[in-house]
Amino acid sequence: MSKIAIFGLGAIGSLLSKYLLKNKNNQLFFFNRSSKKAIQINFEGKIESYPIELERSNQNSFDWIIVCLKTYHLPVAKAAISQLIKPGTKIAIFRNGLNLSADFLDVLPNQNILETIIDCSVQRQSDASYLQLSIPKIILLDSTLAQTFKQLFADAEIDIQLTNKFKEAQWKKLIESSSLGALQAIHEKPCVIFKDPKILAEYEQLIRESIVVANSDGVSIPAKFAEVLLEKLKSYPDHKGSSMLADKLAGRPIELDAKIGIIVKVGIENGVDMSTLTRILCAVEFAK
Repeated sequence: MSKIAIFGLGAIGSLLSKYLLKNKNNQLFFFNRSSKKAIQINFEGKIESYPIELERSNQNSFDWIIVCLKTYHLPVAKAAISQLIKPGTKIAIFRNGLNLSADFLDVLPNQNILETIIDCSVQRQSDASYLQLSIPKIILLDSTLAQTFKQLFADAEIDIQLTNKFKEAQWKKLIESSSLGALQAIHEKPCVIFKDPKILAEYEQLIRESIVVANSDGVSIPAKFAEVLLEKLKSYPDHKGSSMLADKLAGRPIELDAKIGIIVKVGIENGVDMSTLTRILCAVEFAK
């Protein structure tokens, strides 16, 4: 039996809980800032509901802590997460950005920290349920720790891939999500905005500048990756949003530092010319 603490029950925390609960060898414990009595997810017209009970204090020794928090929530939550860590505890981090392990190296050895990439559009609905638009894809750096984590999802319909090019995959996800999300946050609308040729051109320029920044960070991403993302954009429905758009519309902080902000930061450090990136970053900061 694997004892697993889920820290944060937003879209990703709820989604992961759904799949982890399918493995009867998992015992889940839920930690969340706001009250929550159930996880409800609508996927392909089927609504699944899982009653839950939040933990207020816990003396369990967890095998895994799965952290699903926005960057701006982590500083407050860090103390509570640290109290859950016992010898042998492992952490999987699901959030945006780069160098995710750095936040926990003071409380855990690096070999017990697993950085992740997840690709699955999940949108919060007005009734607090979540609309899941696809089967989740999780990418992990190929390691013994990743293999152990993958086993937690036994028998679940989920795509978990192990790679030796994790940093490249991390940059590719960051480039797409930050470019799309920043423009949606500015215009306060989902993917329908990209029918405007001017906004579509800005999206392409953000991608191309971000590729140059990634290459300056030691990651080899070809310029043709821009065409890949532009083609992918065509498959998105007009109503597809992003976490940045959802935060903007809900009046929450926008996760700038972990998205377009970290790209600009790396670009400045490496002397990259990125006029569109800096202009859009300023626009998002002004709009928030």
